[in-house]
Amino acid sequence: MKPVMSRPALFLILTACGFCFAAWTAHGQVKKAPDTNRGKALFQKGLLTEAKQALREELKEKPESVSRLILLARILLIEDEFDQATEQIRLVLKQSPTNPEALALYGHCLFREGNFTLAETQYQKSLRFDPKEAGAHLGLGRLYLTRLQSAQSVKSFQHAIQLSPQDEDNYFFASEAYGATKDFSKQVDSLEKYLALKPKFNAERVENARALLTFFRKFEKQSIATVADPARSYDIPFQPFYGLMLVEGFVNGEGPFRFLVDSGATSTVLSNALFDSLKIPVLSTAVVSCVGGTGKTGTKLAKVEKFKVGDLEISNLPVSSFDNTIFAELIDGVLSTADLADFLITLDYPDRRILLAPRPSKPPAKPASNGASSRVEAPFRILGNLILAPVSINKQPAENFLFDTGAVTSTLSKRQAAFLGIRDDTPNASVDLQFAGACGVTQSVLSVDRVELGLRTLKMPYAKILAVELKEISKELRTEVSGILGGDFYSQRKVTIDYRNTKLIFE
Repeated sequence: MKPVMSRPALFLILTACGFCFAAWTAHGQVKKAPDTNRGKALFQKGLLTEAKQALREELKEKPESVSRLILLARILLIEDEFDQATEQIRLVLKQSPTNPEALALYGHCLFREGNFTLAETQYQKSLRFDPKEAGAHLGLGRLYLTRLQSAQSVKSFQHAIQLSPQDEDNYFFASEAYGATKDFSKQVDSLEKYLALKPKFNAERVENARALLTFFRKFEKQSIATVADPARSYDIPFQPFYGLMLVEGFVNGEGPFRFLVDSGATSTVLSNALFDSLKIPVLSTAVVSCVGGTGKTGTKLAKVEKFKVGDLEISNLPVSSFDNTIFAELIDGVLSTADLADFLITLDYPDRRILLAPRPSKPPAKPASNGASSRVEAPFRILGNLILAPVSINKQPAENFLFDTGAVTSTLSKRQAAFLGIRDDTPNASVDLQFAGACGVTQSVLSVDRVELGLRTLKMPYAKILAVELKEISKELRTEVSGILGGDFYSQRKVTIDYRNTKLIFE
């Protein structure tokens, strides 16, 4: 299950379709002569298609216009045409290799591609040429956030806001950083400032920002997602089901209900039927991205007064809803591991239990190296409360895979399948199989022959592996998701999720 709304104990994320940049202030009357900035004027009005067409016409007259090439790349990135945006910005850098704005924008393109290391290099390079390049500070803030380095992230966003106070993206991403530090009053303030700028390009994100503000205001001064006894350890048994983990939970004293334990869900969710039967008040509604169906669905936002699984009890837990028609006979809801992130989480598949340990005051000593040890550590990035692990495909450089304990099997994205020569029109590539997710059933599923996935020293060969469309979830996270790492890869092992240090440990 992969409904994309976030957990307050980390940070709350809104639906976004790409990068959105505030318009510059217009100077003077716009004329339709070839030497004017008609494309820029149209961009300011939010008319992206018209602006793109005008810029291309203007570039026929002035093909080396750096400002127009940069703006065209910016529009393409907003529209999530990031391959074309990258091509455009590389043209700029050939002409002007030290242009700070172009370097920062190239960093944004690389971030969208999922190449975080190269993105950071471009941001740092931009700042060497101009320490006041707001876009580079914005980019670094987002990178820090993927490592949950919240203080550094907030600092970078504050720099970006000081340098470019009319750029709506600065406030939007700052709201995420404040959520990560649990400073919800500043998160609300950032969202209000974001909306005050009247964003033009992401209507869905704007509506969800309004929904989240309504949601927060209903909490007033209450503590959010509070664990009754965070200093103790918890041992929660689970029932295995084809590599999945099912636990019994209680909602507002009612139950037990069956929950899927899912690292691929950004918040705990309840079925619509459970919402109705327990008469849980709906605080707001939003649109979320998820796997399956069209990739988007509506959801209710609410809070659960008491949520209990095993001996663990959480008060004022934000939850969302999902249509449980597909999974009605199996589960009543989904427990997101992100809601347990204040603990060190060990998913002990062999012993069928989940261990939650309070974090030590000092980092634990690193185990002594042993040539025979099967322990494997892997860093991860986190976006929208989802874990992205570095997974290699056929021994190639690692791509970002969603680490998803709610998925029975691993899959590739259709984009990665295309790189391997398999597309929708490839003979015999389509399989008669329905791929179910929180957004519904996906009918278009491909099969790719002879693929090996690798996570550090862990390897798994697949005679055939499925490929599904992951474009919407990639747009939502604003970085490329190249596949899903499901239970078939690790469900014979003990897996520890360390959110604070952003690493996975396999034993």
